[in-house]
This record gives sequence, structure tokens and C-alpha cells, in this order.
Amino acid sequence: MITIRKLRELMHSSGSGRRQPLRLPGLRIIKTSLAVLLCLLFYALVPLPATFKVVTALVAAIISLRSTIQESFAASLTRIQSTFVGAVFGFAVLLTKDKFGMDDRSMIYALVLSLGVVLVMWISVSFFKETGAGLGAIVFLAIALGLSENVTPFQLAVARFLDTLIGIVIALVINRVLPFPPEEGRAD
Repeated sequence: MITIRKLRELMHSSGSGRRQPLRLPGLRIIKTSLAVLLCLLFYALVPLPATFKVVTALVAAIISLRSTIQESFAASLTRIQSTFVGAVFGFAVLLTKDKFGMDDRSMIYALVLSLGVVLVMWISVSFFKETGAGLGAIVFLAIALGLSENVTPFQLAVARFLDTLIGIVIALVINRVLPFPPEEGRAD
């Protein structure tokens, strides 16, 4: 059991002896948690096909939430564009994998995936903005590594794109409904 004395000791930074105040979670953390909750509830309550995966929406919501609605909207537009690039490349890689009979664990497929990440991120950074490149690569890999026997490459690509879109929209709604107070605009 932690005592008040232990808690005070934990709040001192190691080496400096300066006390670090224990802060409560900031509004951005609370809003991110609320976006996660809404994504989970959406997927629990809305009857979606099995190809839809909440984890993709969760990643998109967490990555898309920014300090202000303006920042969130600008970043979200870039992320949607990069997600589309990732979905197109993921779809193309799945078709190539199927045509040449590549295994998920083969060295050749690992090389294809690695090059695919480079292409998706490079295109995203070159044509859009850097902020969407990571999510585009995540969507690409989620598609390229997520195919099962019960779904076509096209269905999987569309589902991952829509999953990401759901997460981004939920993050935007949260940021619109619960804007940051001006004095907390940059808090964690």
C-alpha cells in the first residue's frame, strides 16, 4: 500500500531533489479517453460487418485529436488523404501477394511491405503533409497483413479506410463539442 510519504517521495525527481507536482490529467487526455470510449461504444452498438476492426478506429482517434478543433480538422484532412493512399497501396500489395503466392512470413513479402511503407509515407509527405504519413503507413500494414479467407482484398481495404474515417470523425466531434479553454490550449 502506498502511503502519503511514499507518494511524496515519488513526486521528487531523481537526482535533482526538486519536487515535481503531481498533475491531474489535462483536458486533451480526458478528450482522448472519451474519443476511445465513443469508438468502442460505436463498434459495440452499430452492427458492422466482421471486416471492420475497432482498433484501427481507436488508433485514428488517438492520433487525430489535437489541441484545437482547427488543428484537429487540418490534421484530419491530411490523415484521411494519407489513409486513402495507404488503403490503395495495401489493396495493391494484397493483389500482388495473391498473384505470386507470397507468404506473410517470407523475406520477399517483408521487403515488399518495407518498400510499401516507404512509398506510402513518401507520397503522403510529398503531396499532403507529414502529419498523415504515419497513419497512412499503419493503414497500409493493417491491410497488407490483415487478409483472412472470408474477405476480399477490396473489402479489407474499404473496411480499414472506413475504420480510420470513423475514428477521425469521432475525434473531430469530441474536439468540437469539448473545445479547450483558451488558457489550456496547449496542455497535455
